[in-house]
Amino acid sequence: MANVEKHFYEFGAFHIDTVERLLFRGEEKIPLTPKAIDTLLALLENKGRVLDKDELLKMVWPDTFVEEGALARNVSALRKVLGNGADDFQYIETIPKRGYRFVAPVKDLTPPDDVEVEPEEVETEELDDGRKWLSRAAWLIATALLVLLAVLAYPRVRQIITSSFQPRVKSLAVLPLRSASNDAGQEYFTEGMTEELINTLAKIEPLRVISLTSAMTYKGTNKTLPQIAKELNVDAIVEGSVLKFENKVRIAVQLVEGSTERQLWAERYEEDLRDVLALQEQVASAIAGEVQLKLDRNRAQPRQVNPEAYLACSYGRYYWNKRTPEGFQKGIEYFQRAISKDPTYAPAYAGLAEAYALLGSASYDVLPPRQAMPKAKEAALEAVKLDKSLAEGHTALAYVLLSYDWNLPAAERELKQAIRLNPSYATAHHWYAHYFLAKGQPEQALAEIKRAQVLDPVSLGINVGLGWYLYHERRYDQAIEQYRLAIEVNPNFWMAHCTLGMAYVQKQQYAEALAEFTKAAALSGSPTFAIANIASAHALSGKTAEARQELARLENTAKQHYVPAIYIAALYLALGDNDHGMTWTQKAYEERSDYMVYLKTEPAFDRLRPDPRFQHLLQLIASGH
Repeated sequence: MANVEKHFYEFGAFHIDTVERLLFRGEEKIPLTPKAIDTLLALLENKGRVLDKDELLKMVWPDTFVEEGALARNVSALRKVLGNGADDFQYIETIPKRGYRFVAPVKDLTPPDDVEVEPEEVETEELDDGRKWLSRAAWLIATALLVLLAVLAYPRVRQIITSSFQPRVKSLAVLPLRSASNDAGQEYFTEGMTEELINTLAKIEPLRVISLTSAMTYKGTNKTLPQIAKELNVDAIVEGSVLKFENKVRIAVQLVEGSTERQLWAERYEEDLRDVLALQEQVASAIAGEVQLKLDRNRAQPRQVNPEAYLACSYGRYYWNKRTPEGFQKGIEYFQRAISKDPTYAPAYAGLAEAYALLGSASYDVLPPRQAMPKAKEAALEAVKLDKSLAEGHTALAYVLLSYDWNLPAAERELKQAIRLNPSYATAHHWYAHYFLAKGQPEQALAEIKRAQVLDPVSLGINVGLGWYLYHERRYDQAIEQYRLAIEVNPNFWMAHCTLGMAYVQKQQYAEALAEFTKAAALSGSPTFAIANIASAHALSGKTAEARQELARLENTAKQHYVPAIYIAALYLALGDNDHGMTWTQKAYEERSDYMVYLKTEPAFDRLRPDPRFQHLLQLIASGH
């Protein structure tokens, strides 16, 4: 920064001498880097005026090109020493998309030029002491200059020194953003903002970002940040608040070191709701700069959004994340509403695809695959067409290609692309594990589901998925242990009880299996899945009459509601009736049931493996027919 005239500025509890370049709080000297001092002086010299980022960069680094992240770090460092919190910037204000402004009152205490200072008489002894002091000062200055030259001459030394003051942040979690409004109806919006921020940060490689499902388990928690950081195994925590008012959105966020709760960065942004995606990108860019990671320069610039479409899509995601048949159906209504407001809004199509895909999958049993999956595929294709950078669109398309088209090579291409776009997207890793299971490679599936678990450690679906792959690997004791862990997280998750029962069946522990299936039937989920498993447990334990009674009940239900043929096929096999088992397996193939792609390793169908008809079906599925 260019030399400045001597001034004494006072603001709040602070004062600074522009020549000595030292900041004081009362009598306490505040340590700051030279460039942070330059930044502060530039803002003070232009108090009350907005300094554009480019203008401020030229003031602080007149002869060097640096990225905006360096300026953001300087402002963050100043805010830390000035004592600002995430929601209270009383000294330095951020002007979104432009720059910064010093907003606190500033007094210039510099004496006028025409005031003469009378020289004082100085004793000889005092002069000698002064000369000694000057000699020592000269020696210190010379030493400092030599160190500075060494640092400038050797970039690696400079890098080591700089990095020693910065915590290493390789992983972080975004805690559920708080609503700054008393309006309970804004809960869906703040959850949507949390998910958007997670997804934006997750695109920064090699940063590991915890997924929404695990983050939401800490909503309203009394746990300390160090406890949360330890449980999620992350270096840092992002937390903050959101306020939606009129057609604007304001977000205040801070980055905190997980182990110490030390604030690393804090900022507040305000944007028109149409620019909410750009706001998310600003936050992610600032955090990336703070943790010394570079954003991909080839990333597409965030586009403006239709506020009504964005809000409707937020509602849709809010209900979809409940992971219940009712939630998926409610989500579809809102995704369709978003599309009606903006037919070019790709995230709404991706959400629509994921909702239809799960409604048409075995275990949820809401819609026949031939009714649900074509709708899912149409929406997924539209999402990818509208926005090729949307990982959720590629993942939804991959799920349909895998589960309905049985086109494994195409599914793998889409999953790899989704992971390239968003390396921390746990759902993409989860479905990639499904792909390996469909290939008959449970070990690879286990490795991939564990990657998903690292990204989303509290996800019920992923934790049950890990047990399911252990089950397919015939490691039943480990599967049982994993299912029990999932039930500890949420005792009311019906699918965990059902899959635990299936593992007990393979261990011939039928009483334990029946207990779990009965619990599942009483919980919100798919009663037909639980009833079919109850019947199979009865059959395998020798209670044939009870099994046939449940079979009749399923067949009657199938006349009114969709019951996957694969359930009835498994029940006939449990009864020892291979012919009827094969007949119903053929019907499941004709239904295009997603469960068909996993029969290569499903233990419950081992009885059919010697049957040439069954082997022929497996070949057809493998070829995508």
